[in-house]
Formats: sequence, C-alpha cells, structure tokens
Amino acid sequence: MKKKILRIATRKSPLALEQTKYVKKKILSLYPNLNIKLVPIVTHGDNILNKSLSKISGKGLFIKELEFALLENRADIAIHSMKDLPVHITKELCLVSICKRGNPLDSLVSNNYKTINQLPKGAIIGTSSLRRQCQLITYRPDLIVSPLRGNIETRIAKLDSGQYDAIILATEGLNRLSLKHRISQIIPAELSLPSCGQGAIGIQSRLHDKKILFHLSRLNHFNTYAEINAERAFCKTLEAGCQIPIGSYAILKKNKIWLRGLVGSPDGNTILKGERIGWYYNGEEMGYSLANELLSNGARKILDNMYIQKIKL
Repeated sequence: MKKKILRIATRKSPLALEQTKYVKKKILSLYPNLNIKLVPIVTHGDNILNKSLSKISGKGLFIKELEFALLENRADIAIHSMKDLPVHITKELCLVSICKRGNPLDSLVSNNYKTINQLPKGAIIGTSSLRRQCQLITYRPDLIVSPLRGNIETRIAKLDSGQYDAIILATEGLNRLSLKHRISQIIPAELSLPSCGQGAIGIQSRLHDKKILFHLSRLNHFNTYAEINAERAFCKTLEAGCQIPIGSYAILKKNKIWLRGLVGSPDGNTILKGERIGWYYNGEEMGYSLANELLSNGARKILDNMYIQKIKL
C-alpha cells in the first residue's frame, strides 16, 4: 500500500467524522506512507429528521450512499457504526474489519436527575429507539417517552432547552465526542440491553479488492468480531432492524461467549429474553439458536404484528 491513496467514505456527522479519524489513525499506524483522503457524504437518513427510524426504512438509510460510493469506485472503504450496519450486506461488498469495541451500553443524560430511578413520575424522556422505549416503559411505565432525532449535539441541545427531562444516548458516542461529562448514568444491560454492534466501528469494502481486504484485515479485533458475529446472527435470524424493539449483547471472556437477546413490543407490554453461554467458535450458532427460541416463545407474533402495522403506515 506504499505511496497509494486510500479514499474513505464517511457520513458528515461529527460522530461519524470522529470515528473515521480514529480508523485513519489506526491505518496510518500500520501504513505510515499511505495517503488517506476522506470522502464525506450526507446520507438520506441524515436528511430525514422529522420521522422515527421505525416509520421509515430503518438503519440502512445511514449507509446506502456510502455503499454506492464504494460500488461506483468513488471510495475504497466506508466507515460505519456497527449498530447501523444491516445484517444483510450488499453482495458486492463485505465487512473487512471490526475495530476494538468501546462501551456498548446506553447512557442517561439529564441536567437534574442522576439515575432513571430518580426521574419523577411523568418525566419526559427523549429517544426514537423502539428498543430503548420498550425496555424503559417496562421498567418505568409512569414515564413519558417522546421522539428524539438528530445528531448527538442536536439532541443534547434539545435537552438543554427544556424539551426533555432526560434523554438516552449511546455511551461510546458521547465518549468519542468528549462529552463523557454529560453522562448522568451508564444504564446496566439488565435494564437496557444494547443494540446489536453498539459501541463498535466497522470497515466495509469491495469483495474484489483483495489488497485492501488483506491489509485492512489487520485492524480486526478478534474478541469484538466474535461478540458482534454472535449478536448479528441473532438479529439476522429475526430479520431485525430499527422497526423492531430488539437487543443483542455478547461478551467474550476466557474463550466463552455470553450472549443475551431480547425482543419486545413497542408498548413494553411484552418482552421476551433469553441467553446462551458457549465457546466463542460457536457464537454464530448460539445467535441462531437463541433467536429461534424467542421466535417459538412469542417473538414471531410480535414481528408479524409490527409488519402489519408497518404496511398500514
């Protein structure tokens, strides 16, 4: 890769640019003579801020334009938040590497309350994530969940203007933007199971670019890859996206993976949970198995009902 130019497609949001800078630094640490050019792109999802992701086309809205840049040879790799990358990847493309994961948990951000338990009855909580919504309503049905879209800075600005009593954001996003001081509470997974891939950065490229695949595979973090592979297998079996309240979270320790999965109804009336523990090389199989267990225990009905509701929108 000596004296070569590597073009990196990225969203223009502050968080996406920070993530891309992180990957750029990692690449240059391995290939210091590489000339890296950023290709900032505004995605369709960045432009639609007046609707919940569950009411449009889901997470794919944040990556399609980046994938087109790869397919049209306007970029060589694309940087994604793994939680935004659909489980079904365009066939001409592939996931080259997943960088070491940061904190995968959700965080409560509030100016007046330190924890979810301290929030008063009727407090307004901002989030457009059905996953967060269903778990929060189940735990605190007395709270009011209100839609919240926009980048992290925009969401915090809405909180500061008094539109919300608290908002829920991804912890690692706050960390990357040097906003750790805004975190009131890192919410435990038992209360808010994270989204598949949350806290990790993925690198996508074209399947036929063998040199790029070879060189950038060195950025792959084994533990993170094994964890997210199990999480994505769970979600893939459920055909899950933003339209479904679903969480999956795997932890690899001492060669064993602990995988937890969740499927819920948006109103929080029904939440199905399960887990698996096994050797890391069985992570994908564990994901499939756990998803099928939840489907048999009622998740199929939840998914069917949500599909019908989507058609009616």
